[in-house]
Amino acid sequence: MPLDTLIFDASGCGFPKPRIPHLPILPDCLNIAPGEQPAWAGAAHFRHFIRGRFALREAYRLAGIGPGSTLLAPAYHCLTMLDPALALDGEVVLYPLLHDLSPDLAALERLVAASAAPAKAVLATHFFGISQDFAKLAAWCEKHDIALVEDCSHMLLTTQFRAPGCGSHGDYVISSPYKFVPSPDGGLLYARHADMLAGLDCRQPSLKEELRGIAYALSIAKDSHQASRTCDINRLEHEFAALNEEAIPKGHHARDSCSYSTYYRPAKERLASLRVSRFIERHANTTEIAARRRHNYHRWLAGVSELPHCRPLFPELPENCIPYMFPLYLEMPDPHFYYLMRLGVPVWRWDSIAVSDCSTANDYRMHLLHLPCHQSLDQNQMDWMIAAVRKVGAGGTALNHTCP
Repeated sequence: MPLDTLIFDASGCGFPKPRIPHLPILPDCLNIAPGEQPAWAGAAHFRHFIRGRFALREAYRLAGIGPGSTLLAPAYHCLTMLDPALALDGEVVLYPLLHDLSPDLAALERLVAASAAPAKAVLATHFFGISQDFAKLAAWCEKHDIALVEDCSHMLLTTQFRAPGCGSHGDYVISSPYKFVPSPDGGLLYARHADMLAGLDCRQPSLKEELRGIAYALSIAKDSHQASRTCDINRLEHEFAALNEEAIPKGHHARDSCSYSTYYRPAKERLASLRVSRFIERHANTTEIAARRRHNYHRWLAGVSELPHCRPLFPELPENCIPYMFPLYLEMPDPHFYYLMRLGVPVWRWDSIAVSDCSTANDYRMHLLHLPCHQSLDQNQMDWMIAAVRKVGAGGTALNHTCP
């Protein structure tokens, strides 16, 4: 069923490629000698996919999502979280979130009662690597005979670094390892009981696909190293001043009713991740990954402290947390978002989302930035990003815009 969607089109803004990679790159934090990292369950409980969205597709399908059924999904989301349900011809109903991005259980109760098609699954997400307590939600799902699909795509799930309760409440759990380790691809589907995945087989990549994936990962690393050489703090003042002399067009906002987005390609369904990706996942030094990510997150916290017009969404990092991104709330995305993007700061933002009446989602859509804190960032890159954010936050209060 088509979904009413808000679209932010930045194609006319002339944003350059980011100078720093959003995600980790080869060969950081690999430790070949010790062998496989322990998983939290036996291999029969898992299936490997090329991306987490295709693991989600199978979780939704196994939960009963299809024509005449409903998926309850968080109102703040990446479209790839909804695409698999739409590809299965299911209905998608968005539930509101509180300001800490936890589910509104009272609203879920009302939505289930009002849903025209029976709810078969609830998608619950641990945003940015900050673990949510889904115990009450799991009990609610059991009461209503609804499958809980736990989205751990922002979590590093190993025995050693698994946050308490994370991944243990869902009937199905999905993860995206490539967001934490420098692999070309990777998505995981976990089922609480191994027999829930009986008959689910994935096509293994061909040798050509394996070689293409390796070449892609190496090219990204090379391009990223070259681009990061332009991260010169001493030039920030000049680059920032030059932006004020430019006429920077604003992005275009549109509203569309469509099925799954262009990010979802049905031909990739049931395609397993690359063998090289699985090798990298097994041999990633998770201890070092955790330490570096936590260090970079704390650097962000120190860097934006007392900075006007912004605030960290999570000002404290829980002890057991390995952060995926640093979420920074901007009071004035116009002009600050445009400045940062024009400077080449690696900013992500979920500004294209399905329409809902959730105040949190509608606010965070344009105001919440996702900034990298991954282990591949060196000191110079962190210094430059923090300096750019501080420069924009302290000095950018007006911007010379033209509409496209």
